[in-house]
Order: sequence, then structure tokens, then C-alpha cells
Amino acid sequence: MFQAKKILSVLATVAVSMSLAACGGSNSTGTASASADKHAKDNASCTNKVVHASAEKVTVWAWYPGFQKIVDHFNQTHSNVQVCWNNGGQGGSEYTRFQNTIKAGKGAPDVIQLEYEAMPQFVAGKQKYLVDLADYGMKAYKSDYTAGAWNSVTFGSSSSIYAVPVDAGPFVMYVNQAVFDKYGIKVPTTWAEFEQAGKDLKAKGYTGKLTNWQTDGTAVNIALFAQKSAQVYKYTASDPTKVGIDFNQTSVKQVLKYWQNLAKEGLIDTADQSSTDTMKKFGAGDYATYVQASWFMGYYVKGAFKTATDSPFKIYEAPKWNDSTPDVNQGGSAFAVTYQAKDTKAAASVARELYGDDYSQNSGVTDGGLFPTWTKLLSSSEFINQTYPYLNNQKANEIIAPVAKGWKGDQFLPFQTYAYDAQQKAFASMVKSGTSVDSGVASLTSSLRSYAEQQGFTIESVK
Repeated sequence: MFQAKKILSVLATVAVSMSLAACGGSNSTGTASASADKHAKDNASCTNKVVHASAEKVTVWAWYPGFQKIVDHFNQTHSNVQVCWNNGGQGGSEYTRFQNTIKAGKGAPDVIQLEYEAMPQFVAGKQKYLVDLADYGMKAYKSDYTAGAWNSVTFGSSSSIYAVPVDAGPFVMYVNQAVFDKYGIKVPTTWAEFEQAGKDLKAKGYTGKLTNWQTDGTAVNIALFAQKSAQVYKYTASDPTKVGIDFNQTSVKQVLKYWQNLAKEGLIDTADQSSTDTMKKFGAGDYATYVQASWFMGYYVKGAFKTATDSPFKIYEAPKWNDSTPDVNQGGSAFAVTYQAKDTKAAASVARELYGDDYSQNSGVTDGGLFPTWTKLLSSSEFINQTYPYLNNQKANEIIAPVAKGWKGDQFLPFQTYAYDAQQKAFASMVKSGTSVDSGVASLTSSLRSYAEQQGFTIESVK
């Protein structure tokens, strides 16, 4: 989700403390073990109303939009267990709060919402703070989810599953159709055409920019590299003492030099995506395109225009390098069971079943604005034919759903927050300030590897 780029960057301190413990020490304080105290949360305070007062309570922290409906539906359709929900904070604030409960050894919820890129820090090394859901039958549901979502919660392991996937962020291109129509420019399908479109728009008098390359971009750049089949980070739960870090790859350099060149030519903006000015520019028609995740519609398109009829945007496939360019993703989150859960079996059931039926999944899409990872819904005619008023009533899922299905997953580090902060500074210097890409990626790789070794990790190849 959009908040990840801004939120994760403020968590470097949390990441440091987590990674320092990743490869050493006793596992007695942080390794999940089965428990079954059905009355431990009887007196828990809940934001929502519990329907069956005598039923077992399972506490949940989550920030999904429209989640109240999901909780109410679950409690109305389950008599033996009830969700006791609280918003633990969105993204970073929740992770900091969870980290504090880890330090205290108490206070964590039974079930917690986590972004894919934030999860590794809680399962790194001997001290694992999330329950392995493979012990509770989660393997049987693999076919219910896209390959990318499933790989994002297994961390390369064939035996362990650390969360139940919910949403994702398939990478697409938002196009200001009014701008392209006015100047008679063909919507680009390749990155070469994308650059040419910027030149043609400028030559014909368009005073805006082709797009904005976000100086505060984090996961968006990982997606851009993935389009070149470049994996810059590696971490697997099956060998959690090792990490791979390598930006010093030809494909990574090609991507960064491409954007650096667009900036030098004055074809793109290089402003923080999180700034208010960027939102204003987007709404004012100052950007002809925006290459982003599917959730961008909810955060920016709807936010930038007063009414649906004011929006000139439509969705197209993201530009590709060639016919072999893979489908990529940016963002998404899942439900994990924490090591402090008082009844791990009940908590695992809640994590799985919160979005386990047609009502909850449809509500997640329509009320929460989530892009689903459920294969059944992604293939349904109702979902594919859904129209979006802010996209000129376009059937956008015809374009987005195949990307979601094609995405194979990404890997992130146990100290991803620290890595994001370092890469953000390095990329901004290269693209915005024009410093050397070759020396920049070499320096970034070296510094992150050194940091990893200081935290006790062994460096391995990302290949």
C-alpha cells in the first residue's frame, strides 16, 4: 500500500533492534509455541461489538478500510469464537507498538495485519514472533491464493507459512487520457515508447511532465527492477541467518540510468509522492501518466478529484522492456498469528476465515478498496466486469487481474526499513542530482552488506 513507502522509512530503529537479535541468543523469549487458553481474552477491550458474549475471544489488530464490516460479519457467522478488534495503528505505528509488546513479553494481539515487506523482521533467525501456520493446516489453502501472494508469506520455504494473504498491488500505468487525446499521442506500451511520448508531448506544447519519479520511492523501485528480472534482496525462512543484497547489477543500472536520463531531459518530475504538492499536480493535470500499484486509485485518483466525472484517468498495462518483461507488484499485506496468541489454533482459524467467504472478500474489494489475492474472485465475471467511476467507468480489472495472477512474489530483508532508507537516499542522489549510477549502486551494495554483517548475517548471492 502507498503508506508503506513513507511509514517503513521511519522504522529504522525498530529494524536495528530486531535484526540484532536475529542470529543469536536464546529462542525462549520469541519462539511461538502452541497454546490453548480459551478464556485468556475474556476481558479484552474491543472496538467492535461482540455478538456471542460467552464465546472465546481472539484479539486482532488491523487497519484495513471497511474492516468493521468484516469483523461484524465474522462475529455474526461464528458462534464459537468472536473477533475482538482494535486498530493498532497503520503500518509503522502498529509495527512499533508490536515491537514494544515483544520487548515487554506481553500485550500483543493474537492476530496482526502486516505488510509483506515488513514481515521478515518478525521471523528472522532463531527468535520468531509469528506462528508457523503450516502446523494448523494452512497448506491446504495454497490454491486459493495467487503465487505471488503465497510466496510473500512463505519466504521461500516449502514447509512454513507465516501469514494468510489478503491484498496485493499489481503494477499498472495510470494515463491522463485527456492529455494524450488532446496532443494526439499514442499511449506507450514499452519504456522506449514511454520516453518518446514524453518528448512528443513536450514538443507539442504540453507544459506538464510525463510522470513523477518519486524521490521517496522504495517498493516502487523494487518493482521497476523486477521488470528487468532483477532481484536485489534475498531472504528465506529456510536459511534465516543469510541475506542477499546486490544493486550492482547491469539491469539495475539500466533502470536507474533510464530514469536519470528522463530527469536530465526535463521530461519527468522528481518530487516526493507523499507531498501535498504532488497530489495537487496530479489533480491539476500536470502529470500525463503515473506508473504505480493498483491501490493508487484509492489514494490518489479519488483524492485528487472532487467527483468521478472530473477524473481524466484510465488504467493501462505498465510499460514493458520487451515481450519477456514479467508482471510485478508493489505492496500488499496479510494476517499473521503472533507468538503471544493465547489459543493458537483459534487464532489461526480467525486469520484464515476473516476473509474466507464471498461476502468478506467482496466487501474487502468494494468497501475496503483492496486488490484481492484470491484466485476464485480474480477469475469471476462479476469482478472482471466491475466498472470504476473515477476511471471513466473502465473495466480496469480486465487489465489488473492478469498482472496479479502473473506476479511470482518478491523478497525483502529482516531489516528492510533500514535498507529502504539507504536506497532512497542513494537513488535520489542518482536520479534527482545526477550522481554516478555505477559508483552509487556499488557503494549502496557495499554499505548494506556491511550493515548486514554487523547484525550477524552472512552474505549470499541473490541469484
